[in-house]
Amino acid sequence: MSDSIDFPADLLELQRRWYAAEAGWAAGPTEEARSAFAAVGAELYAHPYWAGVGNRHEAEMKLKQAGRPDSDASRPSAA
Repeated sequence: MSDSIDFPADLLELQRRWYAAEAGWAAGPTEEARSAFAAVGAELYAHPYWAGVGNRHEAEMKLKQAGRPDSDASRPSAA
């Protein structure tokens, strides 16, 4: 597997939402925040992309890196 993976845009956006939901839950640990975090996590886990990937763990680690708020890959490119 190469160092860089072209993840589907919706999967990358889900990872960004996961980080945002995680931060929201950490900032205000309410049941609503926990539910939002769990819902995004379930959607991320069940994304159809994972059905065709060879090494899911490695791909998940690369997705987490690409979707981090401080990652260059998480910023939309100029068109």
